[in-house]
Amino acid sequence: MQKFVIERVANALNKEGIFWGIGGSHVLYKNGLGIQPNDIDLMIRIEDAKKAIDVMDRIAEEVPTERKAPFKTKSFKTYQMGSTSVDFMAGFALENDSGIYELILDQQSITYDHFHTPYTSLEDWFILYQLIPKKGEKADLIESYWKEYGVESPFLLERAFNQPLPERVKKRIHKCLSLKR
Repeated sequence: MQKFVIERVANALNKEGIFWGIGGSHVLYKNGLGIQPNDIDLMIRIEDAKKAIDVMDRIAEEVPTERKAPFKTKSFKTYQMGSTSVDFMAGFALENDSGIYELILDQQSITYDHFHTPYTSLEDWFILYQLIPKKGEKADLIESYWKEYGVESPFLLERAFNQPLPERVKKRIHKCLSLKR
């Protein structure tokens, strides 16, 4: 069912020229890290938020949701498509001890599958999972993957240093930068 939902969402967002990418567990699943996603996370460029909400309102049913710490995402909604929950996030951001870390969503941080569906990067999720409570084990999975296959896009880790991050995350990024392909 999730594959069908992803195809439907991708067709609708791409038709409108919206810049977006799938995030969260689907990124790990796509890279073969043994995670079975429970929902679909849509990461939307903030400039496209209104247009993307219009699209999602046409193809899915919005369900009530509440924001929780440490999330500081500028636009967050949850939609239901059949039995699949879809989280819509534009301007994704997380508060941490050093400030607010914002996901940079640009051409450098997106890869495409063979259906031309955009996905956000393992590098970005390595950082984000360290900032989201109870998600550290997913960062561990990514690091283990890199020990075997190498970091594909080290510049995404390097540019994270320009944003507020706790020292423990910075140290871990430095360690992983030695795992370049």
